[in-house]
Amino acid sequence: MIIINWFELLRTLTIYFAGLMLVKYFLFLLIAPFYPLKEKWRRIRIARKKKKGELPANYQPLVSVVIPAWNEEVGIVKSVKSLLENDYPNLEIIVVNDGSTDRTEEKLLEYLHQLPHEKAKKVRYFYKENGGKGTALNLGIKKSKGEIIVTMDADSAFAPQTISNLVKYFEDPSIDAVVGNVKITSNRTLVGFLQQLEYLFGFYYKRAHAVLGAEYIFGGACAAFRKKNTFARYGLFDTENKTEDIEMTMRLRYYGIKCTYAEDAICYTEGAASLTGLINQRLRWKKGRFDTFIKYRQMFFSTKKEHNKFLTFMVLPLSLLSELQLFFEPIGATLLVVYSFVSNDYLSLTLSNLFVFIIYFVNSIFGDKKLRLKLLIMFFYSWALFYLLVWVEYLALIKSLKMIVRGEDVKWQNWQRLGVSDSSI
Repeated sequence: MIIINWFELLRTLTIYFAGLMLVKYFLFLLIAPFYPLKEKWRRIRIARKKKKGELPANYQPLVSVVIPAWNEEVGIVKSVKSLLENDYPNLEIIVVNDGSTDRTEEKLLEYLHQLPHEKAKKVRYFYKENGGKGTALNLGIKKSKGEIIVTMDADSAFAPQTISNLVKYFEDPSIDAVVGNVKITSNRTLVGFLQQLEYLFGFYYKRAHAVLGAEYIFGGACAAFRKKNTFARYGLFDTENKTEDIEMTMRLRYYGIKCTYAEDAICYTEGAASLTGLINQRLRWKKGRFDTFIKYRQMFFSTKKEHNKFLTFMVLPLSLLSELQLFFEPIGATLLVVYSFVSNDYLSLTLSNLFVFIIYFVNSIFGDKKLRLKLLIMFFYSWALFYLLVWVEYLALIKSLKMIVRGEDVKWQNWQRLGVSDSSI
């Protein structure tokens, strides 16, 4: 009898938290399709101001792309090459080698020596003793000369129009930070395929964040900042926080900086190639996010004028709530499946699968046009993979909480690199 009562309690809690998350995702699915309309209206406003002479007709500021690198011999050349092949002319590339022990420096310098002088001089290379990603980013920003700073990971590659598309958003004087659209390239593993789907759906929800003005993560793989209104005013990256990109985002949002999402600024990046690598990555993300939420806890339910109310009253609380949900979801979901088969009551299981299908369906209609039919077909054999991701997130959550209690921290992680595939760019 006691076992049945515990089961019912766990089942009830699982359904309760799952219901809250369903409401969250349902709202985001409703809001996200309005993103193109909002951006189109922004373009119209900018065009009118240009016509009136209120804004420069040809806005092409110097852009500095900062690439921190630690043991990135596999991808560093491809990252730099993708930038040199971008169609934006006014560009400088700053590579900061954070004490690599592999052939990162050799590979990069060998590549630069093969380039024509006009291209090679766009790349500035700096070496420093190992101190972590944040210190490498900060050195790059200090050395930069650009009006706009773009951060990029050394295992990533930009599409040819990415820099130009990022700059277009800064034509709006009210925008001081922009986050790009990151896509995981295929590494022909189950873990890689799972991350591709996760990023596809996750960045689709950034549309809703942009419509609400409630973005709180400028991922380090592709983010851009107006230097004078961000780093020059509020400081450089926090070198103590291992998710320095999330901390910087929350800091800027705390001070009222306005931002948006650039769906047309595409960055291809390499995901974790193994389950262990994925768990370690999520551990770093969760530990850093908890540290950041604790640091900026005043933003939760804040009514201050400079704070976006959708961010403080909806997005941030729901993000924290989703972590609480993880305590119950993996075991609760497993028991729910078992219960459905034992009792022949498949209603809860059917409804949850139906909602996942709706997510696929909405993304196929309003998301990437190239994936419309393919995405619907993928549902029938891929939806169950997210159950694996739930366990990955659960293990990372437990580990991160243990580290918080023990006062431990995570290190800049590095996994076996396979490189960004040429077919993706």
